[in-house]
Amino acid sequence: MQTALRGLVLAVLLFAGGPALAANAPGIFIVGVDGMDPEILERLMSEGEMPNFAKLRAEGTFQSLATATPPQSPVAWSNFVTGMNPGGHGIFDFIHRDPATYTPISSATPPVDDPGSAIDFFGWKIPTSTPEVVNNRGGIPFWDVLKQRGVEAEVYRIPGNFPTPPSEARVLGGMGTVDVRGGFGTYTLYTDRPPADEDPKGDIQLVALQDLDLDGQAETATGVLRGPPDQFRMEPGQIPGTKDYLAKGVTIHLAPGQQTAVVEVAGSRALLLEGEWSDWMEVTYDALPLGLAPVTGTVRFYAKELGPGLQIYASPVNVSPSSPAVPLTSPDDFVTEIYEAIGFYYTQGMPEETDALKDGVFDDDDYLKQVALVQEDTKRMVRLALERFEPGDTTFVYLSDIDLQCHMLWRHDDPKYPDAPPHPAHDPATADDHRHDIERFYKDVDDELGEIRKALPAETLLIVMSDHGFQPYTRKLHLNAWLRDNGYLALLDGKRTGQIVVGDVDWSKTKAYGLGFNGLYLNLAGREAEGIVDPAETDALVAELSQKLEAYRDPEDGARVVLRVDRASEVYSSERRAEGPDLIVGYDRGYGASDESTLGEITEGVIEDNTSRWSGNHLMSPDVVPGVLLVNRKLSGNGYDLTDLTVTILAHYGIDPVQGMVGEAIRGISR
Repeated sequence: MQTALRGLVLAVLLFAGGPALAANAPGIFIVGVDGMDPEILERLMSEGEMPNFAKLRAEGTFQSLATATPPQSPVAWSNFVTGMNPGGHGIFDFIHRDPATYTPISSATPPVDDPGSAIDFFGWKIPTSTPEVVNNRGGIPFWDVLKQRGVEAEVYRIPGNFPTPPSEARVLGGMGTVDVRGGFGTYTLYTDRPPADEDPKGDIQLVALQDLDLDGQAETATGVLRGPPDQFRMEPGQIPGTKDYLAKGVTIHLAPGQQTAVVEVAGSRALLLEGEWSDWMEVTYDALPLGLAPVTGTVRFYAKELGPGLQIYASPVNVSPSSPAVPLTSPDDFVTEIYEAIGFYYTQGMPEETDALKDGVFDDDDYLKQVALVQEDTKRMVRLALERFEPGDTTFVYLSDIDLQCHMLWRHDDPKYPDAPPHPAHDPATADDHRHDIERFYKDVDDELGEIRKALPAETLLIVMSDHGFQPYTRKLHLNAWLRDNGYLALLDGKRTGQIVVGDVDWSKTKAYGLGFNGLYLNLAGREAEGIVDPAETDALVAELSQKLEAYRDPEDGARVVLRVDRASEVYSSERRAEGPDLIVGYDRGYGASDESTLGEITEGVIEDNTSRWSGNHLMSPDVVPGVLLVNRKLSGNGYDLTDLTVTILAHYGIDPVQGMVGEAIRGISR
């Protein structure tokens, strides 16, 4: 019966113009290494530090792979997933803007016009209608095209796939997947002293040891672990405050001598030595009485300090893969298959806890211990992907080892320019211990590649690729301050500083503003709420802005700050082009947009040193951060980009590009 059905399906595909023998082609195994840089890789291969990559290069091809404009991870991975540029798939930046309010919004989901409605039932807000939250990425993912043509496809931790679109292919999303609070990861710190950072991104809870058992010793501290928003107590569309989250009590018992601690939450316990991480602990929050609406998360605790002070760290509460409250995979049961095979794992999209390091809650050693936990998850997931891979399949696995570590650890020693001066965030007290951490993560990926190659069938097409490369990030430009000083942005009441989002800008005198990491928008009449720029003046204004930005020089040393400014009308195609910024600012190596300007702040100064631990970057001109492409085939030509790779995957099975795809098949890979 199954054989007859398969034959019928193949006949239908053939009749419809699809390739009758698509699934009989040798399979493809794709390793996506976020942030791998061709220059660093080339150096390490030449030094003999990456033998598995060197062997792959010798047997096949190694070359640079052009990235997206701008070279941001959600943009670049969306290019790869859909074979489109942002004008087609609609992802232009991590941060978009709402033209009706000038406020920054997430690129992952479009803004919701109707927040829904609810009725009040004895203090409970019972929804009568709720908005549908959908993925903002347009286009057809390559795995759906493959699946429709009879090719089995599995995708592990692909960025930008949350909220999870329906699909018959087995897909687990990565970057962009939320924690149970609905954000991108909020840690908790239970501590007996205030943090040094004045605006930490975590939930900092000041606790004191108490003698709760009346034995004469103060050895117990209590706090709470916040979970999902208390949606049945909130009005539709209400933004939750600190008290608007469901919470579970946390109790910390210190043993005599303060060498160990027992952490209790939701009926589970973990015994921890100082410097030790717990296993995953499940926590269920009841949104309604009698367990009618449970939300289950998972958390790990870290005993950062047990004496003389107290610092217990709780990871962001991840959505539990054992019973996810929101879809994490397509189809829904794929998450169960993964969980049954490897147990609990980080479901949060960016699991490396960079905020804790940026806030000074973690030091580098703390951070690297946590990254090692993520690496273990990755290894188990790659083993699972290899076990499930069959000849003829297409499988994608994602390795985050390099990207976030380059962001956070570049300040210790520049892995790309050995003679570079110390980074502004360089700390001599810690640099020696961590000078070669980035290279070590490259070597870890090399080891993983070796294991992958051992397990793959010999005829498999192996592709190793990255979405972009890396550069140092030593100086930051406050783009909105530059716009102010050059007469394109004005503030109310003669002020020099302020915030776009709180209404400090005088829109009657403002021609342009910056939001997002690379975006620059015109205050266009008829599009922006208070636009003043006549559409007929657009070409002249964008030319003027581009010329001035490209001519701007760093007053410290005369270096070029902006390598190129791209017009969206020239680099983007298709119907969603109008949703994006008017100009894309491509910074030269070493430079980038400040966090302040990214979120719409207008600062006093225009440019300054980047002293943040976020010290490496790629949010620059695409010319200075190409990615890598390695395949176990000899290729013809070079100069390929991410969208070419998408079309090539389809061409390998004899499948034509889908309408809207802009790439071309790479010669030497496709049949």
